[in-house]
This record gives sequence, structure tokens and C-alpha cells, in this order.
Amino acid sequence: MPSPQFTLPLGRVTRRLVGVLALVAALGTHAADNPDAPDKVFFRSGHIPKLRIEISPSELAKLNKDQRNYVRCTVREGDDFIFSEVGVHLKGAAGSFRPVNDRPALTLNFDKYREKQKFHGLDKIHLNNSVQDTGYLNEYMASVLFNAGGVPALRISHARVWLNGRDLGFYVLKEGFDTQFMRDHFGSKAGTFYDGGFCADIDQRKDRKIGQGTNDQADLKALVAACREPDLVKRAARLEDTLAIDHFLSVVALEMMTAHWDGYARNRNNYRLLTPAGSTKVHFLASGMDQLFGDANFPVFDSMGGMVTSALWQLPQTKQLYRDRVGYLLTNVFTADFLTNETAKVHARVRPMLAEINEGTAKNFDNSTRDLNNRLLARIAGIQKQLGIQPPKPVKPDANGVLKIGKWEPQIDSGETKMTDADRGGVKSLEINLEKPNRVVASWRTRVLLDAGKYRFEGKIATKDVVPIKEPTGEGAGLRISGSSRPNQVSGDNDWKKITFEFEVPGPGTEVMLVCELRAEKGRAWFDLGSLQVVRQN
Repeated sequence: MPSPQFTLPLGRVTRRLVGVLALVAALGTHAADNPDAPDKVFFRSGHIPKLRIEISPSELAKLNKDQRNYVRCTVREGDDFIFSEVGVHLKGAAGSFRPVNDRPALTLNFDKYREKQKFHGLDKIHLNNSVQDTGYLNEYMASVLFNAGGVPALRISHARVWLNGRDLGFYVLKEGFDTQFMRDHFGSKAGTFYDGGFCADIDQRKDRKIGQGTNDQADLKALVAACREPDLVKRAARLEDTLAIDHFLSVVALEMMTAHWDGYARNRNNYRLLTPAGSTKVHFLASGMDQLFGDANFPVFDSMGGMVTSALWQLPQTKQLYRDRVGYLLTNVFTADFLTNETAKVHARVRPMLAEINEGTAKNFDNSTRDLNNRLLARIAGIQKQLGIQPPKPVKPDANGVLKIGKWEPQIDSGETKMTDADRGGVKSLEINLEKPNRVVASWRTRVLLDAGKYRFEGKIATKDVVPIKEPTGEGAGLRISGSSRPNQVSGDNDWKKITFEFEVPGPGTEVMLVCELRAEKGRAWFDLGSLQVVRQN
């Protein structure tokens, strides 16, 4: 399945669609003010810390008595960092809450009792036990998608956690909704921030987490009044004054596209509300995104609940604006290439940590990653179907079960390298050439749409002076499909060597990204164009 395409007719490129592009740019400006800030380096690097949390018997007794209030603890990160007087409390909703003597989800507030103490530049982090996201990937992928789509979302990493010497295993690590988040994404620590509550719409009083002055919640009351305005012309004007409409359309689109059934759009749950300083417009933010992509045909355009959604959808212009937004996101963000590259990236850094726990856990993660990739591709097809986009038909192998591959595109994930079509001894080839030693991950890629079945991707590879990077995804030169790791590898000096990679397509009309890659610190690799092919095995 090629990259989803959704071209908007010129007349439909409305003022609001142009507005969302400006919104994405504006939000990105704040978040990128200082790319070398410790928090940005932490999340960008994918560092997975080992955290040993120690709670004294007296503080543990307080926590057992009142699990939602902070007590003091010490946090050790590896052998190098010790954070004292850190606030800790238990977190989690009905499905994920666990007591402290089990495998609890935790909130750590590093400057609760010690002013200006930070964890990699962060005041507060959450450690989610992932009992509803056993593959550790849903919240990460949601964060990537929402942020890429112009909707600020909490950044996600992972951690290995011990509590009072007891190994709790692997956790999802999230930053907190706090003044730092507000400053990064909205330009100021000032403003008002509310927790949406459990399955509670905006007409129910909210818990204000951040804000100054009288807590009269006038901003929310004004939005409620706008939603209840019976005159649609007046309602449109009042919503324009009280709601960040472009932002809200993107939130709803991304919730529905990710099949986030437990968000505001569908269930009036797992959301936050923020009114930036100097503004009257309420911004919705999504949270609790640990159960996603469960239904490839989850409805994108109907079955929405929520006072704001209902009020906005009754305006005649909204449905087309929303449809345009879904199409824009499907073309520019929710793409197979972007999504499978992200799953491969997080798999490469998470698997070694899970293997330290045990190999069985690591293999389960391999399976979870493959399953998620299949669900993502199926979800793209499901959204295309709802938009009325006719996906291309699967490519059929010839009578011998062989599918020859012709068109390839270069991709450089890291480092500097030269990528060209080349002639090596009379053989037309794809070349990856590290002209100077540096750490490079680069590949030639193409997409094919295949029916269900077992396949073999094969081709000939030659190398010269290749010094491989050893990573879980693969090392040296090799063949694989996106979202997978590969056992094959070619390094050093080799004349043409045939390499194979076996894979399975679970369902009809599934997009597969074929990858000819080099992960190396030095050298050159060639891929024989004439030999690259997919062979059906059943």
C-alpha cells in the first residue's frame, strides 16, 4: 500500500485548514526554543534510565494510609545520580491502579520538597505500569502522532524500576502536565489548567491543577454557554471566542484515527483543559492513551459524544472542515512510513533492556511490535475506506511466485553517507557509501501491497571495508521489512552474497516496506538491483 494520498480540491483548502498549519508551526516554535535543554536531550536520545526508588518505613506507612498524597522518597538513577526528598504517590485509574505492594504506577515530583531539583530537566514524571498496554508502545505512538499533528502531548520514554529493592520490571515513563509543559507548548507558565475528571463533561466542575486567583472557572462556563446557544450563527461566533477550534478538530481527528475509544470525543474521558495566559480560548489535550489501534474499522466520522463535539458538529461547516483535517493528517502524519519507522526506532532501544530481564520478555516485545505494525497498517486502510479512498490492489507475483522490485527510494536515519544508483562490475546496483567514517543508519526502501501468505525477501549484497554497528534491529548490511529486526548481516569485504529474509503477511491488502540497509561506522555496500525480489512460499 503506497503512502496514503489525500489531495484536497483547492476550494476546500479553507481558512481553518491553513490555520492548522500555522498552529503546528507556532506550537513547534515554543517546543524547539532550546533544542539542547536537558529534557529535550533526554527524550530525543531515547535514554532508558534504571530507577531505584527507596521509601522509608515511616513514609511507606503514610503512603499505604493515603495512596494519592505525596510522601518522601529517594530515587537513584544507576550509580551516578541520587535525588533526595522526592515526592511520590500512587497513580492510575480503575483499570491500571495497583497497590504499593503489587506493581504500582507512580508519580515522582522532584521539586515537591526540594526547590529546583530536576530529573533530566523535568520537575515531574509518571511511571506507568502498562497493565493495559503490555507492549509498552501505545502511549509512545500516541505521543509521537499527536505532537507531529500539532497537538501537544506528553513526551514518552521508558524505564526499569525497583522499589525498596524489589524489581518491578519495565515501565512507561511520561513527563507531567505542569507549568513546564505549558511554557514549552504555549509560551508561558501562566494560564489555567484543569483535569477533565472521570467520564465527566465540561459542564461539571473541574479540578484546577494550575492557575491564579479565584477559581470561578469562568472560561469553562463561557464555553458551556456557547455550546448551549440555540442560534447556530450566534453559537459559531461564541465558540470562536471560547474554544480553540482548529486545535479541537485535530484532537478529535487524532483520537478517532488512533481508535482512542476512551477519550473526550467518544467517552468524555481522559482529557485535560488549558486556557493559555491572555487568551479566552479553551484548548483540549488528550491523555490516558494506552488502549489504541484495537479496531481497524473504528468509526472516524460518527458515534462521538461530548457537549463540545455535539455543539460544534451541528454547525453546517464543521463536518467538511473535520473531513479535511482527517485527510490532511492521513497524508502528512498518519502514514505507514512514519509509523513503522517509529516502532522500529523504539524497538531497537527497548529490546536490549527487556532482554536483561529475560529473553522471553524480549521475544514477547518482538511479537508485540510486529502485531502493532500490522494493526497500524490495517488502521490506515480502514481510514482510507471511510474517506472513500480506493486503495491499490495487491501486487500479484508471477506464475513462479516471484515479484521483481524496481523502484527504490533512499532514506538516511542518522549520519552522513552518499546514496546513488551505481554500476559495480557491470551489475546495476543501489549503493550506500560512507565516504568518511561516521555512525550511519541508511537504507533503500520501497513499498509493496501483498495478499496474506508467507514470503521471502531476497537479493545479493556486496560490501567493502564495512565495520558494522551492532544493534538489535540489525548490523552491517542486510535485508528486512520495516518494523522488524533481521538476523542476516554482511560486513567486511565480500563479493556478491545472496541474503534472504522471511516474513508473513497476516491479511489481504497489507502494505509491506522492503528495506535494503546499512548500519555501519565505515565502508560501502551494494545491493544488486536485478536480484532484489519477493518470493511467495505458500
